Amino acid sequence: MRSTVLFNDDQRAQNNDSSLIPLNQQFQGQMYEEQDQYLQDRSKAMEQVESTIVELGDMFVQLAGMVKAQEETIMRIDSNVEESEMNIESAHTELLKYFRSVTSNRWLMVKVFATMIIFFIVFVVFFA
Repeated sequence: MRSTVLFNDDQRAQNNDSSLIPLNQQFQGQMYEEQDQYLQDRSKAMEQVESTIVELGDMFVQLAGMVKAQEETIMRIDSNVEESEMNIESAHTELLKYFRSVTSNRWLMVKVFATMIIFFIVFVVFFA
């Protein structure tokens, strides 16, 4: 019975060794598949990053085009603002001239009215 037990142990050990080899190969195959999947995932992620960068570059090109298209409009607005500023300054000067003119005309009107009153009083007193 003892020899049978030893014989069985030897056979089990040999079976375990032979089963270890396919287990190692299976483990290596699984590792290879996992690494391959990891590399594929990284490749997809890099492609997504690359496509995002290309899209972003296209957006910046479009933005540069829009800014260039607006350049003439902005220059025209700037010149209109400067022209408006000059017109406002000249209008202010003209208003000051008119105010001085009106002020001097008021004194002229007061003098004419005072002269007319004096003539009216003289006419009423001496000719009435």
